[in-house]
Amino acid sequence: MNPLKKQSLKPFVKKCCIIAENAKYPALELYLTYVNWCLNYGKTVHDQFTFLDMLEEQGFPYSSHSGSTLFQGISVLPPYRIDD
Repeated sequence: MNPLKKQSLKPFVKKCCIIAENAKYPALELYLTYVNWCLNYGKTVHDQFTFLDMLEEQGFPYSSHSGSTLFQGISVLPPYRIDD
């Protein structure tokens, strides 16, 4: 993968997320938070499959349990969560 792409999530993660061993967050909500952040800050939006690959490459495992998909080790800070 292109190293520039890999680094492009770092500003989003630093600004909007908390990294913790016991953290987890639904994959779709994390992606929607990322899209919203990109639109608000004029950043390029990657498709959800690229986003998934980029986060996994940065050490955040993706898992599927009982119909829900989660990223492990990362959560969205409350001020940046997308309301339903």
